[in-house]
Amino acid sequence: MSVTEAQWVDLSAAAQIVAPGSIVVEEFQKEITDALRRNSILDGRLEYLPATGDFTSYFEQTEVKEGTFVDPQNPTSTPVANNRVQRSAKVKAVTNATNFGHYNITLGQQQGNFTELQAKDVKDMINGISLAHGKNLWRGNDTALATPTTFQYMGIQKQIVNTFDIGPDASIIAGIRAKIAAIVGSEKYETRPTAIYIDPIGHFYLEEEVRIAGENNVKISGMSKTVVAGIEVISITTAAGVLPIIPEPFISSPVNATDNTMTDYGVVILTEPMVEFHYVGKKDAYVFQLGTTADLQMKFVGIKYGCPIAKGASYAHAAGRIIRPTIAKVG
Repeated sequence: MSVTEAQWVDLSAAAQIVAPGSIVVEEFQKEITDALRRNSILDGRLEYLPATGDFTSYFEQTEVKEGTFVDPQNPTSTPVANNRVQRSAKVKAVTNATNFGHYNITLGQQQGNFTELQAKDVKDMINGISLAHGKNLWRGNDTALATPTTFQYMGIQKQIVNTFDIGPDASIIAGIRAKIAAIVGSEKYETRPTAIYIDPIGHFYLEEEVRIAGENNVKISGMSKTVVAGIEVISITTAAGVLPIIPEPFISSPVNATDNTMTDYGVVILTEPMVEFHYVGKKDAYVFQLGTTADLQMKFVGIKYGCPIAKGASYAHAAGRIIRPTIAKVG
């Protein structure tokens, strides 16, 4: 009997361990590591309402005619009509799909892991709709609600025409509070903002401002609010009361147009009861299973109908930019 010389071989594709009486093959956890973002925080705080039609419409009253002081001994009055404006928005659609080939279905069933993977892929198809929806709530590229030019939403940041800037050397806290005071101080409109949404890096600069300047008297670090289930954020005292400051990664934050080392980090002040999503059919996405067709594909399709509307775009909300040095985001 002879003993042959041992040799090094590559078994990485076939097994982890090969030893006398033992072969350990490659196996994986059934759960796939997945920390991907799928929706906007705003979506959980929006009011969902049924659309009135393909163009969902409503009326907005833009003034109240004031009364006139007269001689009490000889009172006279002139009838007046209050202005009411019709508003409309085109309903949009977001879709996504996933296919399962017959061979892959059969092989997965044989291995015993098809059910879990199919469920995750179908769920992720729906989550993909939520992802596009969440981004477009803020930065959808359409330019008009009633006369659409693209298939996307008209993002809330584009709808809001009451704007403000916070320059590189200006106080972020003061800029936000001043704009809220201007909204609350209106003699014409009775609106009260309920939340401040801010790019997470803009939020970092806000906290750095507090830390460096020692402005703890504004209580920004001492108070918190729960904005959706499981998410608690810091808040700030304003003319509208104590408002939560909500980090929102989907807010549009483009590179500054005049200095490419700076970024215009978005900050949006919302009166949330006046921000709505008008849907058709149901609030969530529809899911259809099309079955195994001639190409032996099991097909799933999801679709969601609706559009966001920021009512009172010129007076109930404000969209601003915080101009600060760029910090690169992960991913």
